[in-house]
Amino acid sequence: MKILILLLVLLVSLSWSKEKQKVEVPINIGVGPAFFWIPGVVGRELHSGTKFDFYEILTSKMQKENENKTPKKYKKFENKKEEIHFSPLWMSFIPKYLIISPGAENSIYGGIWSFLSIEETIFDNKFIKLDAEVVLPTISYLYTNAQKNAPNTQHLLGIGAMLRYNNTIRFNEKFLATLAYGHNFNLPLFTIGPIPNNTYKEANTSERQQWFQTGVLSLVFHFRFNTKQKT
Repeated sequence: MKILILLLVLLVSLSWSKEKQKVEVPINIGVGPAFFWIPGVVGRELHSGTKFDFYEILTSKMQKENENKTPKKYKKFENKKEEIHFSPLWMSFIPKYLIISPGAENSIYGGIWSFLSIEETIFDNKFIKLDAEVVLPTISYLYTNAQKNAPNTQHLLGIGAMLRYNNTIRFNEKFLATLAYGHNFNLPLFTIGPIPNNTYKEANTSERQQWFQTGVLSLVFHFRFNTKQKT
């Protein structure tokens, strides 16, 4: 009987000790509508789409309350004045913006990927945060169809950088909303489109020059959930 009690005490102490080695880290799931200005590609310039924001968060509150429990992978990034965002490498394959713009006369489908941002806070209090950031590099891909009855499709790929202004409203710790405008400057890598024998040819110089910039207005709703991370 004594051995059984000792084993139970040992198991409880081990589980308690394991729990002490973990801390809650919020994850952010953000999604919302986006409206694009894409000049010089098809007959119209305004297009619809979606903006995504998925990342883990190291909040300033978490850093202050768990100074000795911050997960090792976050320690070198600690900044107790602002929250810090992290995304695992595999999330780089998910576009930050998704363009879905069908139409009777023309349509555009595609996405914008980004990998790093440099942010400067303009104003920050308990409820509102205003900031400007440079996002780079950005990779843009567009699949376009300019005519309904005689399809004239193209594939466009470009690399560039985005300047973005964000206005975030904190309703509470679990729900936020961000109204943002970003302007993406593209250096076209290639443009290909069909010719009668169903092979592809490189677009001419004038077509390359037309696809240089993209403006995007987005409204993202952020939902935050706590997860356990090892210290």
